[in-house]
Amino acid sequence: MMIKGSLRGLVLESICIKIYAILWLHLTRLHRYKYGFLNMIVTDMIWYLLFMLGTLTFIPSEDFKTMAVITFWGVALWSSMNNTVWIVGNWIRFLLEIGIVEEHIVRNTNPMTLIAGRIITATIVTIVAIPVVGIIYFKLTGINIFKISNPFYLLVSFVLIMLYALLYSLILSSIGLRLRIPGIMLDVLNIVVYIIGGIGVPLTKMPSQMRIIAFLIPYTYAAELERYGATGLTPLLGLGKTIVFGTLYLIVLLMISILIIRYSTHYVRKYGVKAIGAM
Repeated sequence: MMIKGSLRGLVLESICIKIYAILWLHLTRLHRYKYGFLNMIVTDMIWYLLFMLGTLTFIPSEDFKTMAVITFWGVALWSSMNNTVWIVGNWIRFLLEIGIVEEHIVRNTNPMTLIAGRIITATIVTIVAIPVVGIIYFKLTGINIFKISNPFYLLVSFVLIMLYALLYSLILSSIGLRLRIPGIMLDVLNIVVYIIGGIGVPLTKMPSQMRIIAFLIPYTYAAELERYGATGLTPLLGLGKTIVFGTLYLIVLLMISILIIRYSTHYVRKYGVKAIGAM
């Protein structure tokens, strides 16, 4: 019993050390590359404003106040997803180029754990950018987008979509250990999801055929919760079903990501890294 207790203690200590090391690494990188970090935030803010102001030009005047709020939080939600996919998913290229994937595997540390830590950077970029863009948006439209209906569900929607994006990024990164991942998976596809994934357009305003596609995309359920939290707009499926389906999609994505990560890591342990890592 004492031996088992000691082994559990060692395993727990090892996990804590790895978590500490990952946090230290990414926070240190933020400090050392602070100008690059600021550049990410400024770029993010410009993307926010381009999408928002472009969308506002097509909103009828009678729906302007409600749709302006939906537009802001929809773009903010999409941008947080896009940040996560790019910042996390694209980092496999960096790890492969400097040759530390094998170094982590030799030390019994899954490189995907290291990559997952990039969610820290993505989260900070989102947290800093949203309030600044919100103030600019208020000055331009005169609408206080921070006067929201239900802050809890708005927060849940952001957490949910970033978890979706994190798992999707880890799946792409794992595949990137063996294959070259095309940039369309990180860029164009994210823009397409904004339109047909129920993020930029409420499900109630989508054609029935497109609505079916939207229900198959996990981001849709986070977007429905975002609209409910921001404006009180009830999800098309109802709040309860939206939460249930959103959670089920998260579990399915988690299971798929675990399987792919295990398979890719096992392959790399046996045959080595086969890809050059260009994303």
